[in-house]
Amino acid sequence: MFCLLLTTPWAAAQETWFQIEVSVFSNEVPADRNEEVWTAAGLALDYPPRLRRLDTLLSRLLIPAFTEPAGVEPLAAENLSAPESLLTPEPDPVAERLDSIRAAGPFPPRPGEPYAFIDFARDAFVQLPMTDSDFRQTNSALERNPRYRLLFHGLWRQPMPMRDAATALFVSGGERYDEHYELEGSLRFHYNNGRDRIVADADLWLSEFSVTPDTEQDWRLPELPVLPGLPAAAVGTPEAAQMRRYFPATIYHLAQQREMRSTEFHYLDHPALGVIVTVTPYEVPPFPE
Repeated sequence: MFCLLLTTPWAAAQETWFQIEVSVFSNEVPADRNEEVWTAAGLALDYPPRLRRLDTLLSRLLIPAFTEPAGVEPLAAENLSAPESLLTPEPDPVAERLDSIRAAGPFPPRPGEPYAFIDFARDAFVQLPMTDSDFRQTNSALERNPRYRLLFHGLWRQPMPMRDAATALFVSGGERYDEHYELEGSLRFHYNNGRDRIVADADLWLSEFSVTPDTEQDWRLPELPVLPGLPAAAVGTPEAAQMRRYFPATIYHLAQQREMRSTEFHYLDHPALGVIVTVTPYEVPPFPE
């Protein structure tokens, strides 16, 4: 039977958890962006090996029919082959219906895991509702100011690991150009060696695009990562190259680390980008008896 689990391992509650909120915005003033000279020489952008997205309620409910590329027919349930030993002389309509549901999804975000609804109080790396946000006024002020543009807002909870065990969060935002977005990169949070500070590790890049390639500089964006729960982007394929309409014209790179105390408001400055961060202790509630 199709099983929905509503529990989270109790061991997770024994770790030290924090609630993290991040807003990333762009500086829309050209004079500010050009305070530094930006060149493609030596620019090597990449994603860390341990990477994931924030889970959302919508992503848990997506089925392949909603994520198939245009023009690709999803595999119909009646076309699924079954072992000959399972075939019966007379079809069972109830069994056929269950097989159809299993073939359609939704599926767990990572292979091998049971399917589970989101537990906002106990699940890590889940995008929380805006009612839990402390940045509502800050984000509203950014959106009202023509000098800035809000590109990404993340609000989630997670256990805090040491650096070697930390998982980075994939970040994207702004307008989309082909398969890429204006803002891409990763954020990672972990303890410092003394476990008395939390380190915010930001590796983000903001791209400007053009309909013609730059003949003077070789601007290159890394291929988008293939992450669980979402369809793989057709990056690096001949078909994608032929369909490309936009090319990076300038890339502004922000790579900063900041040691933070919890509950403090931190700002990472950059000529083209700004990142505001808060990290607050969070106690995972016990399950009801």
